[in-house]
Amino acid sequence: MSSKARPTPDWDLEQLEVILEEPGTWQLVVAGPGAGKSAVACQRIASLVDDGVQASRILLVSFTRTAVAEIRDRIVSYAVEGDRARAVRISTIDSHAWSLRVGFEGEALVESMDGNSYDMSISRAVDLFRRNDPDLLDFMSRVEHLIIDEAQDVVGIRADLVMEMLRCLSEECGVTILADPAQAIYGFTTDDREDGSEETSLLQQLETDSPREFVERRLRQIHRIQNQNLLDVFRRTRHEVEQPNSADGHVDRVVSVIRETALDNLGATSFEKIAQHLARLEDESLLVLFRRRADVLLASSFCSGSGVQHRLRMSGVPTVVRPWIGWLFAELDKALITRQEFDALWDKRLSISAAPFEGEEKERAWAVLRQLAAGERDNVVDLVYFRRVASRSRPPVEICSPDLGVRGPILGTIHASKGREADTVALVLPPTQYRSHSDSQAAELEEGRVYYVGATRAREALVTARNGGSSASYLDSGRVYRLLPSRGNATPRVQLEIGREGDTHQLAHLGWSRAAEIQRILAESANQSLPLKGVSQSDQGFKFSLVLARQNNTGATVEVDIGQMGEAFHRDLGAVWSRVDTHGTLRPGDTIDHLYLLGAATVAMSDSEMSAVRPPYNSSGFALAPVVKGFTVVRFPYRSRRRSRW
Repeated sequence: MSSKARPTPDWDLEQLEVILEEPGTWQLVVAGPGAGKSAVACQRIASLVDDGVQASRILLVSFTRTAVAEIRDRIVSYAVEGDRARAVRISTIDSHAWSLRVGFEGEALVESMDGNSYDMSISRAVDLFRRNDPDLLDFMSRVEHLIIDEAQDVVGIRADLVMEMLRCLSEECGVTILADPAQAIYGFTTDDREDGSEETSLLQQLETDSPREFVERRLRQIHRIQNQNLLDVFRRTRHEVEQPNSADGHVDRVVSVIRETALDNLGATSFEKIAQHLARLEDESLLVLFRRRADVLLASSFCSGSGVQHRLRMSGVPTVVRPWIGWLFAELDKALITRQEFDALWDKRLSISAAPFEGEEKERAWAVLRQLAAGERDNVVDLVYFRRVASRSRPPVEICSPDLGVRGPILGTIHASKGREADTVALVLPPTQYRSHSDSQAAELEEGRVYYVGATRAREALVTARNGGSSASYLDSGRVYRLLPSRGNATPRVQLEIGREGDTHQLAHLGWSRAAEIQRILAESANQSLPLKGVSQSDQGFKFSLVLARQNNTGATVEVDIGQMGEAFHRDLGAVWSRVDTHGTLRPGDTIDHLYLLGAATVAMSDSEMSAVRPPYNSSGFALAPVVKGFTVVRFPYRSRRRSRW
């Protein structure tokens, strides 16, 4: 028995039926929050491995990157032959599509065709199946068991991909699909707006077009929750979601049940009071959930203004590769590194700046490097291969931070927190007499499911608050902005979201003569939240630089440019400018205040990007880049002559 194996949990009968079913059976398992769905999936895989199914021929596809990061260790701990179970293939749908295409089209072709479009990559993977690529079909025929987790979230082109995978499986291959239709909240709405378009879900396609018949099973018992109030929330809200009296008033009924059965109700609460409440609690594990992105941004803005450290969980934010990697390898010009060299380099860089290594363990860091880029010899890591892996648009989850920010409670949207849990959840609910912006009854029912999902993220305690939310508009990119009222001839103002993917230029500061100094500043700031401002530079085509105020060796405060805003920000600023400047008389202001540096992230460069930066980064291919956020006010003053937009 593996030393990492542990006693089998006390499964109930419904769970055991799923776990012990014959390997070749196709099962559809419906289970709500707290029913142990993910644990059952892991035990199902562990049992298959122990019964002789080859681990490398088991494929688990999950919707969330976080789930992928947590699942493997659980499978290994459940299996009698734990080390053998490590070979199970686990990925998200997006990364699986990318891997299939790299395997059968080549990485260079994939990157040249897709850029950063995940949907395009999945669409091309679907095309591979539909062209009956013989190598791909042979590969899929060798899969002995396929598990799809969180299937209710698989819609559109991702659902098409899963259906194509199912059609290519051998007659002997088993399938286990786990889903909860009551948590399906991606068909009509997003964490931003209520005008999303309906897409066909995987569950809908399985009803009409499944290649084989499924054995349907349910997991009804809630194991995760001991608190009676919370159990009532789970059961009563689920009953309303599954059997609504009607669409009219459905959201009000769901919200009323949540309020009545929650542990505590803070009542009507402003964003400022939310920030004050979080400052008093100082609870790192608290998860504060809002319905809409604009509300998260406003709450975050008040928290930052009050000095409340916090993290953000929303869609559209950049993937943050942990800073220890960029700091460790920034000045290393080697293709391979041995364990002895790694240890010496770790100690050296730690002595220069310890901040990027906070919370990291040397042994674990080396194990991750070996897992992702083991060299041909034992105890060697191939840094060239690792750099190329880390530079992908979707780097491996093992080297990424789960949230934006490094400490404090998590503020997020309900959508972005699907599949995640916390001991205590504060759920910000809409005011009474909810009014949908859509005339669709289906959208009203889905909105009820949104709040059900939010309420069931709690493991021990649920606290509710009421907030009217904020009016907001959205650019085509999804960026949030708000036109602020102005009086008379006052300067027009727009509150604009900053901190989305592409908002900072990842390489600009690495081409400056002060690049090494900026790297040290970013390393020292790796786990801090510090105020920034954006400054428009006429000699840089009116692009905004990121300016940090800090003390020099004499104790005087000096302003230091540490980076540059990226193309995504400047493009959307131009779009807002066009909407505000209807008469051609305005220009963006020269400064943007109330930005915040949320530490640093590793930037791993592609082969083509390395030629654009200074030594030593053009040799190492690794460095640090700033991570920023804000919901800042941008002013548009009047000008005497026209200045061209970007």
